[in-house]
Amino acid sequence: MACAASEERMMLAEAEGLGGVTLCACGTVHLSVGAVTVRLAPEAFLQAAKMCQLAARQLTLEGLLQAMSPQVNSTLH
Repeated sequence: MACAASEERMMLAEAEGLGGVTLCACGTVHLSVGAVTVRLAPEAFLQAAKMCQLAARQLTLEGLLQAMSPQVNSTLH
């Protein structure tokens, strides 16, 4: 999965100040956040994206529970 630095990449998504996701001509997905870049096969990237979506839902759920009652949050930990 080694890509040449000069290989052309297609920008798939970008968040200003955070990073971006590009697709290399060799088929590798480059997920860049700050100074860190993770190179993944497309299938692995899709699994990672699904994992992050689940984590985001959990954060949202915990945020809602916390807003509802401080007692609820203490029973979760």
